[in-house]
Amino acid sequence: MQNLKLACATVVLLTLGSGAALASHACHDDAFKFCHTVIPDHKLIQHCLARNKPHLTPACRAHFR
Repeated sequence: MQNLKLACATVVLLTLGSGAALASHACHDDAFKFCHTVIPDHKLIQHCLARNKPHLTPACRAHFR
């Protein structure tokens, strides 16, 4: 189970493109909260986070301006 969480976290890190280190840290919890059903699909995670922008933490939301 721990390996699965680590693998998913890595996917989230790689998903957010430029500024990935900062964005992934800021959006990690939001991705798991709102988009867990589409992990590990990179494009779907981005779309999911964008659709849920009003509900994201302020730090994550800043990456979708």
